[in-house]
Amino acid sequence: MVLFLEIWLPLSACTLGTLLYKSLTDVSHTGLILAVLGVELGSLLLWAFYWMILYPNFFSPFRHLPTPPGRRWLYGNRKEFSPNYAWQGIDAVMKTVPNNGLIRFYEALSREVLLVTSVDAIKEMTSGKPYDFGHPKQVKYMMSRITSSNFNFLSEHGHKLFRKHLRPAFTATHTRKLMPAMWSKFEEMVKLIEVELRDNSDAVIDTREYIRRVMWDISGVVMIGYDFQTLDRRDGGMGDQFAKVLSEFSGPAWVRMIMHYVDVRPLLSLLNPLFMRSSLGKSLNYIRFTLRQIITEKEVKFQKAGSKEAQDLDITSASVASGIFPTSELIDNGMLFMTAGPNSSGTAMEWAIYELSRKSEIQKRLRQEINECLKSAPFSLEPDALIGQLQNLPYLSAVVNETIRCYPFIPLSARAAEKDTTLLGERIPKGTIFLLPVDILNHDKKLWGPDGDEFNPDRWLGDPLTGGATSNYAMLSFGAGPNTCIGQNTARAMLACFLAAFFQRFDIQLANPDKAALLRPALFKRSEEGMMAKLSIVEV
Repeated sequence: MVLFLEIWLPLSACTLGTLLYKSLTDVSHTGLILAVLGVELGSLLLWAFYWMILYPNFFSPFRHLPTPPGRRWLYGNRKEFSPNYAWQGIDAVMKTVPNNGLIRFYEALSREVLLVTSVDAIKEMTSGKPYDFGHPKQVKYMMSRITSSNFNFLSEHGHKLFRKHLRPAFTATHTRKLMPAMWSKFEEMVKLIEVELRDNSDAVIDTREYIRRVMWDISGVVMIGYDFQTLDRRDGGMGDQFAKVLSEFSGPAWVRMIMHYVDVRPLLSLLNPLFMRSSLGKSLNYIRFTLRQIITEKEVKFQKAGSKEAQDLDITSASVASGIFPTSELIDNGMLFMTAGPNSSGTAMEWAIYELSRKSEIQKRLRQEINECLKSAPFSLEPDALIGQLQNLPYLSAVVNETIRCYPFIPLSARAAEKDTTLLGERIPKGTIFLLPVDILNHDKKLWGPDGDEFNPDRWLGDPLTGGATSNYAMLSFGAGPNTCIGQNTARAMLACFLAAFFQRFDIQLANPDKAALLRPALFKRSEEGMMAKLSIVEV
């Protein structure tokens, strides 16, 4: 499909352009051009007939797989051409179509994909053949959009190199060393909220704004080794630049839609000079320039020290010390750290606020555990001593795990076959697209028990590793296998520090309980409005 359209579109554009030119200069010689255009339109109709009718029924290598009934050529198996939420309706398909782990599913314009429904298939994809299945071009487009570069680690070789040399900086042991810096920033955030509440006890707190700014600062300190100090600056500076980037994190929906059918990345590369002059492009340039200065200083510092060990604890210092990554890749990694990390972890914090605001007993229980363990207000302890206490709080860890389970950042994850391979005994041609229903499997009652669709941190108290699930592949919020998110320890630590600092100090009720759960139309599971909170200071 993609190959035909990639040939047909430029040829037709040239024909139309020539026709327009001749129409303006010499009308008498347009007959041949019209004939060519007619042939091109006829070929498109023939191709559409083949692609939408003949191919699915007679030529698809997956025509024997179970398929939802009622496929329409325009909508496929969807109820609308482009649903606001990609995961919408997938659960109904999985429940009503008998299958052995794979379902043939049709998107708009009869685009064929495979829906993965079993943990056995997930296990084979992520652990058995992790490099046979990679990111589709839409994901690579989003990555390049926020970094203005192509990520080398998206290739098999680049990914192995990336993980080999950065894995030590993302271990639980190293993450613990970074937690005091995280705690100090969350402590600063809490104090700023306190000031706002003491000035006006009835104030409605925009938790998203505070979370965004504190996450940019924490990511700067932990990932880059630089404090951007956006927390106490509501306007201007790096905070505004990051906000512009995150507001268009996934790129325009129409571009993502077109890229399912035509690889427009070469065209986008040609238009890149114009894009970099836009407000988003200027923000990217500003951030990249700042990161280049920071990273160059680190490289100079490392060379002067003459040591093979990282001079600082942050992740970028570890990257510099490895000596593997050129400056351009260090900047790319920094862009990812400063955008994707705060976006996903910050969203998890918002959903934790949402759930705990609806369940006051969880708030009280969490606060009681924190206070009993610390024996005094945590702000009276040094950060290093405090972190040792936080890591011994089972209910805090349970709330962290349950938030991550119930609210995966990407509810429906896409994968593409990087080579001809097999899955569950089925022959899989290169380029085949797979949909992994992360959110559905994370809530599957067959895997998690009868309360699988409920927010229940207690499930993690009996089994802190699996939460009582029947499979190690039941929770896919961070992926699985060798391609598991390298930053999951960091994300868990950030969420734990946030919960401990925030809920130890505040009792929370939502000011927008009816709107908080309404989702923003996007690829991500994120509230449209955010959590507007009525906070009460808990005196300790």
